[in-house]
Amino acid sequence: MIRILSIKDGVNLKNIAGNDVSIFLFRFELRGNGIDFVLNEAIAEDIYSDINEKMKPLVHACCETLIRYRHLSVSNTIMDGNVLVTGEFEVMLSKGLGQYFAHDEKERLFEDAKNIADLLGEVMNRGTQEMEKGIQRNRPPIEYTPNPKQIKKGLENLGKTKHQQAKMQWLAEGVPLRKGLRQLHPEDLPPDVTASSGYDHRGLCYVFEHKKFGELGKIVLIKLNEQEMLMQAELYQGQEKQEFTIAKKKKEILEKVVTTVNACFNLEL
Repeated sequence: MIRILSIKDGVNLKNIAGNDVSIFLFRFELRGNGIDFVLNEAIAEDIYSDINEKMKPLVHACCETLIRYRHLSVSNTIMDGNVLVTGEFEVMLSKGLGQYFAHDEKERLFEDAKNIADLLGEVMNRGTQEMEKGIQRNRPPIEYTPNPKQIKKGLENLGKTKHQQAKMQWLAEGVPLRKGLRQLHPEDLPPDVTASSGYDHRGLCYVFEHKKFGELGKIVLIKLNEQEMLMQAELYQGQEKQEFTIAKKKKEILEKVVTTVNACFNLEL
């Protein structure tokens, strides 16, 4: 479960690391089996709908990553982002938590935390400019409750951008394709299954959905080194408990997808 809350600035004068804070921006707090995204209340009141929509998938991606490490956090605040008294933005994980992350995964997590901070900074800058111009903005109520369809679309867009950047990097570096590797086509998948880009801090992500049973899960391709790629598959759980027969069927279909994708990586032509 992921919730977005707001809190007044000035409640915390220091961040997780104990450094003095000038402006509290956000923090991710453990709550039960989920995570709350706690936002500066003043910024939340001024936030613009376009910035809110850009921020939601980034927050969701960060929450998905942090949930995997929640059992290792020594504090309820698992990550926070603040502007220090020096004027610098600093994002910090719970004490000692960073040692458990793969380097690339932590780097991407911090990059998205910075992207969230930049969006919140844009809110403050826009507000300042409007005040200087004497503009009175009618503030429509902002819906902070996550919309699964909108977040899925936002993550898909982030994933497409990430895939394109990876392709450009491979071309720039002249990375040769592995022998026997072939492209996966829609007809290769089980009947009524479609694939789309997903977004995951661990690596390239693909989401699979069934026409009748809905989202099946995702496959993440994690680069271990120049020669090795780890493939991880995750069954979609959702927030509502599913009937055993449906959950079993979705698991069976996803296993077929995994077998198909794995064959594409191992097929000798």
